[in-house]
Amino acid sequence: MKKNTLEEQVHPFSFLQKKFFLTDAASELEVLTQMPKEQITFFLNQAFTKKKKIIVQLNHLAESSFSAEVTGYIRYAPFKKPQIILENTITHMTYLINPNNIRHIRLS
Repeated sequence: MKKNTLEEQVHPFSFLQKKFFLTDAASELEVLTQMPKEQITFFLNQAFTKKKKIIVQLNHLAESSFSAEVTGYIRYAPFKKPQIILENTITHMTYLINPNNIRHIRLS
């Protein structure tokens, strides 16, 4: 039985890992190969025009040691910035994704 002591290192945002499906790349998430930019653009256009639900795996961010996979439908982004709006209707979450941070896309 594990005791709760001050010696244990608990990350202050560890509850977010479980709630928003952010996983440690070494533990659960299978890191897929980096797709070429042209293929990412093609898949994003197809998912948007055909209204398909997709899973987007993101690259490691510089300020984080976590990889993430987000699921949802692409929505129209009226901004001039290169952003992708991914909306998950089940969890009621909306993600703003920079296309340069996308590692892999697949159908859900």
